[in-house]
Amino acid sequence: MSWSGIKKAINRAGAQVMLKTGHIEETVDKEYEFEEKRYRQMEKTSTQLQKELKHYLESLRILSNAQVSVSEILSQFYGSEAKNDYSHKYRSVSEEYHQIMNSINTKSLADLEQPYNQTVLNPISKFNSYYIEINDAIKKRNHKKIDYDAMKSKVRRMIEKPSTDQSYDGKLSQSQAQLTTLQQSYDTLNDQLKQELPKLSDLCTPFLDPSFEAFVKLQLRFFNDNYNQLNNLQMKLDAKSREDYINGSLDEKIDNVLIKMKELNITGAT
Repeated sequence: MSWSGIKKAINRAGAQVMLKTGHIEETVDKEYEFEEKRYRQMEKTSTQLQKELKHYLESLRILSNAQVSVSEILSQFYGSEAKNDYSHKYRSVSEEYHQIMNSINTKSLADLEQPYNQTVLNPISKFNSYYIEINDAIKKRNHKKIDYDAMKSKVRRMIEKPSTDQSYDGKLSQSQAQLTTLQQSYDTLNDQLKQELPKLSDLCTPFLDPSFEAFVKLQLRFFNDNYNQLNNLQMKLDAKSREDYINGSLDEKIDNVLIKMKELNITGAT
C-alpha cells in the first residue's frame, strides 16, 4: 500500500469511530440497505449449498468405500471352503455381494461424479465466484460513504464556526469542491449497486434451477442402479428368509439363535 493509501486508511478508521460514536452524521439509504441484506442472505445460502453439495459427494464416496470393506469381510467370514450346501450358497452370495459393491464403488460412483461435477457443483461454484467482485464493490462503496460523511461533517463545522483567518474562504471553497466530488463518487457507486444487487438476487433461482433438476435425476439414476444390482442378488437368497423378513418373523429366528448361544457353556463362563 502506498503512503497515500495508508493516510486514507488511517483517516477512514478515525472517521468510522466518529460515525459509530455519533460525532459524525451517517448517510442512510434504506433502499440500498434492503438490497444488501437480501444479497447477504442469498450469499450465505448459496455458499452453504455449495459446501453441502460437495459434502454430499464426499459422503457417497465414504459410504461406497465402507460398503466395499464390509462386503470384503463378509466374503472372508463365510470362508473359502464350504462345509455344506448352506455354507456354499451363502459363500457364493457373499462373493457376489462383494463384486456388486466393488462395481458400485468403481463404476456407478464414477458414472455419477463426472456429470455431478459438470451439472451441479460447477454451476454453483461459478455463481458463487461472482461474490468476490461484488463484495469488493460493496467495500469500496462503504469506504466512499465514510469519506463523504467525514467531509460533509468537516464542511458543516467550517460553516457553523467560521474562522477569521484570511485563508478561510479558500479552504472552505476547496473543501466544498472536495465534498461535491466525494458525493458524486459515492452516489454513482451506490446507485449502481442498488440497480445490480436486485438483478443478481433475481437471477439466482433460474440459474440454479437446472442444477437442482440434474441433482435429483442423478440421485435417482445412482440409487436405481444400486437397487437393481442388489435386488438381483436378493432374489438369490433363501426364499424362506425373504418371507420371514417380510412378515417380521426374522427377528424371532435371530433371538432363537442368541438364546442357543447363551446356552453354550463357554458363554456362561466366569
